[in-house]
Amino acid sequence: MARGRVTRKGVLTKWWESNKDSQFQIITYATILSCASMAWGFIFLFMLGGATDPSHQDSLVPFSWLCLVVGSFTSFYTLPEFGYFWSQRTALEEILELDARTEVLKRRKEAEDAADILGPKYQSRLMGLYDHYQIRGGRRFKVDASPVKNSPIEKTPVIGREFQRQWWQTENSKLSEFLPALSILKTKKANRMIIVFSALAIALLLLNTLFGIHIGIGGINHDTLDLSAYLLSTENVTFNPPHLDSVSLLLIAFFSLILDFTRPPVIFQEEE
Repeated sequence: MARGRVTRKGVLTKWWESNKDSQFQIITYATILSCASMAWGFIFLFMLGGATDPSHQDSLVPFSWLCLVVGSFTSFYTLPEFGYFWSQRTALEEILELDARTEVLKRRKEAEDAADILGPKYQSRLMGLYDHYQIRGGRRFKVDASPVKNSPIEKTPVIGREFQRQWWQTENSKLSEFLPALSILKTKKANRMIIVFSALAIALLLLNTLFGIHIGIGGINHDTLDLSAYLLSTENVTFNPPHLDSVSLLLIAFFSLILDFTRPPVIFQEEE
């Protein structure tokens, strides 16, 4: 009698399945690293002209090609997976914001499937929602229920000084939600350090671009330092302001994005 074939799982597959609760975080970090590597390789080789610069042939060029190839190959697999996990997270967040028991029941299976994929943190929040609306069941997940934050019936967005105060005091930034495994991001001190560093970096880059703050032998000479030329070790790295190079533009965009991510996702206040 013929026996059925037994499919043996590889080491990587076993490891992946054993870390089901951390898959979303793993995919997120892998996507960030692969995209950053791919971006560095593309920018250095094709935008900054590193591939044609003889002074970098023995060091940065091979490294940049490696970043481009490995980053592109990894992104080909991680980006679709990240998109899938993110869509599940978005769907679950929508369900967790529902204020009607009947609507929660209608989307119960969708919520539980998403929570099963996303891990214990989201499972705990879903169980908290079940407890809040006294929905029976939830035996699928062996986690403690998280308390549901009561949402006011009428809400208006916080603006002005109150918004700035809550931004400075927050322990729940968009960055901490995007990278939930980094618990340090949920502290005021870490978020404030990121705010100050990002704002300072943007200010220095803009000052250098618009007015020139290059420091030479005789002090500040009010020339703009071209970061692209500086990285490529070209002969002339300073220009008369205003002058904007590609690296400065990318850094301004990057730090602006990081600064925006230090804000709370949504800030509301009750209407009296």
